[in-house]
Amino acid sequence: MRLKENKIVVQNPGNPTATTRTEREWICPDCDYFEEAEGGET
Repeated sequence: MRLKENKIVVQNPGNPTATTRTEREWICPDCDYFEEAEGGET
């Protein structure tokens, strides 16, 4: 299992600055299994 971290940029209508969100999930490189990592948002 590997912990993969993605940064997602979300542009909200009416807000001139984009919001960046970090998403973490565990991924198994040997199979198709994945699950969201536990923990708070950063």
